[in-house]
Amino acid sequence: MFVLGGAILLGMLPMLAASQARGNVGTWLVLGVAATTLPFLVLWLSPVPWLWTGGRASHAPLWRGIVQSAVFDSAVVLLILAVIMAITFLSDLEDSWLRAAGSVFSNLVIWVPVTMLAGFSITVWERTRYTKEETERRLREAQWVLLRGQLSPHVLFNALNGLAELVHSDPAAAEQGLLDLSDLYRALLAHGNSPSAPLGEERALVARYLGVEAMRLGDRLKVEWAWDARFDALRVPPFLVQPLVENALKHGVAPHPQGGVVRIGLAQEGPDLVIRVANTGRALPPALGRGIGRDNLEARLGLAFGNKAKTRLFTDGGWTIAEIGIDMNAIRRQA
Repeated sequence: MFVLGGAILLGMLPMLAASQARGNVGTWLVLGVAATTLPFLVLWLSPVPWLWTGGRASHAPLWRGIVQSAVFDSAVVLLILAVIMAITFLSDLEDSWLRAAGSVFSNLVIWVPVTMLAGFSITVWERTRYTKEETERRLREAQWVLLRGQLSPHVLFNALNGLAELVHSDPAAAEQGLLDLSDLYRALLAHGNSPSAPLGEERALVARYLGVEAMRLGDRLKVEWAWDARFDALRVPPFLVQPLVENALKHGVAPHPQGGVVRIGLAQEGPDLVIRVANTGRALPPALGRGIGRDNLEARLGLAFGNKAKTRLFTDGGWTIAEIGIDMNAIRRQA
């Protein structure tokens, strides 16, 4: 409505100026503006009756759209005609309102059928684009469900393998660990029910996961957080941090006799949001396999952000560092 009002206003200003001219130049200026503004407005509004269905359908059926378009486009033309006639009459331009009326009615005859066809074409194009995007979205959701189903058992099996070590050395701790693992797995399933989740929820999940692992590793596991809580509300695909922490424990801390430190960070660096998990302990193996966790992670990042997300795995001094960088604008667009 604001655009329509603004366009009518733009059409009125030259008419008011023409009313001061009181001559043929002003009259023809009025007619020129009317002939220019009217087609633009009708063309811009032409898809509206084709999109309006009165129900849940994505566009109006053909015959209903034709009737709606004829009525709607004619009403728009007649509305502008009334405005032009009122202005020209009040400004006392001799016979100019008749000329304006003739120009508008000629546009009515020419432009209503043209814009009906244009509106139908635009609506069909928009519907095709929407259908394509909806198909791609459903495909991504299907892939996400498959990847999620692959990830959750993977986390469970790794945790069970770790707790199995406690059965002989500390049965009481193993029993408590299994109870905690049950709670953790419920949280894992709830966390993975959506293609996106707040980062604050991911942090809470990782903290619970580390609590389960601490039952097995004891004092050999030390955890440090460098997490900027300002980003807790940002929604990203779930299980971005947990697989990195899991790999840090599996390949770095657990195999080392003295254990090690796991440092978990979240910060904005330039245009990217960076998730960083670093660990001491055993050095990064020369030929670390891709593994289910990392492949799964990169597949989900690709589905969500395309080439706007990247991962890195490298060493720096005595630290093994895994990073995820995601363009902040891509995160906001997904949200």
